[in-house]
Amino acid sequence: MFAKRSVMISRLIVVCLGLGSSILMGQNSKVDLKAEESAIRALIEKGGRPRTDDAVSWSGAFKRPIVGSLAGEAFPEANVSKRKNQKQSVKVERLEVAASGDMAWEFSYGKLDYDVDETPLRHVNIDQGILRVWKKVGGQWKTAALFVRPLDQPFAPFAR
Repeated sequence: MFAKRSVMISRLIVVCLGLGSSILMGQNSKVDLKAEESAIRALIEKGGRPRTDDAVSWSGAFKRPIVGSLAGEAFPEANVSKRKNQKQSVKVERLEVAASGDMAWEFSYGKLDYDVDETPLRHVNIDQGILRVWKKVGGQWKTAALFVRPLDQPFAPFAR
């Protein structure tokens, strides 16, 4: 009986030491925030903006935020279905990665250019303010939330 109890105590000590060292090693592991920031900047620069499955995005073209893969309702004057040759450029003003290395936020200015496929063909150029939340999912940075608004556009009161 004593031998059996001694073996159980020995196993318990080994488990506790293993858990304790895992916790301590986890506390000592450092996240390379500069490398994480560089990874996000590279995604932005390449135009790659993968999204989480439940991402929330809202731009001036849509009446309400879009959640996940649901289709949004665009304002008719946004001409979303008539856009051709669309190009977007982004200039990151501020990007901060959380100390945990799994979340980040970004403030940027953007420029959206496109042609409206109608007669006559019309070119549109929109300066934007962008606020984006990044989340690391499965080792990959993805957009979890995005808010884009045209700059220098006055608020238009709701007409009833």
